[in-house]
Amino acid sequence: MTDGPVIAITGTSRGIGLAMAGYFAGLNYRVAGCSRGPCSLKAAGYFHTPVDVTDEKQVRGWIRAIKNQYGGIDILVCNAAMIPPASLLTATPLDIAEGTVRTNVLGTYLTCREVAKAMMLQRSGRIVVLSSMAVGLHEEGAAVYAASKSAVVEMTKVLAKEVASMGITCNVVAPSVFRASAIERLGEAVVKHALEQLTIKREVSIEEICGVIRFFAAPESGSITGQVVHMGLVA
Repeated sequence: MTDGPVIAITGTSRGIGLAMAGYFAGLNYRVAGCSRGPCSLKAAGYFHTPVDVTDEKQVRGWIRAIKNQYGGIDILVCNAAMIPPASLLTATPLDIAEGTVRTNVLGTYLTCREVAKAMMLQRSGRIVVLSSMAVGLHEEGAAVYAASKSAVVEMTKVLAKEVASMGITCNVVAPSVFRASAIERLGEAVVKHALEQLTIKREVSIEEICGVIRFFAAPESGSITGQVVHMGLVA
């Protein structure tokens, strides 16, 4: 049984979220993951709950379960997101736009809101929200997705000011290309084009992404809040 920091991660069924859950579990963190679907990770210290982050009741129940099991939450990583197919704004169906905003913006809002309440009671905590390189690239076909990720950046910055006096920091990581399942579904041509737009023209590893999260979560980073780290991109 591990006794390390408690880290809650959304969207752990696949992709970056699954890789992050395995990474932190391997470092003896107590990892509470959630996703709409099942998670294949079998690791000591990993606790999975089926949760739709757009459902207020489910999010509240998940946070309550983490507090009951571990006594509190040290770190939150908001990772759950919908990546819609590339589509010009004029050709994007309303249901795709609504689904993207609901998952990426409202799902992040609900999770941050409920975890921030728990952290306010314990007067400590680290919130890390994942944005995307799409915000800085202004790429054709990514208007809805980029807008949703830009929204969570601003949300995180405002939340950082609201909870700073209670020992809570809120920061953003914007990874570049990570060969997660969502990226692979877009095809090699899309991945190749994305890499060409970057300052550092290569994929990032899960170790690099988690390294930034660990920096934000470190006790020595208590004065760093409202910041955005762009990986592989000068934005």
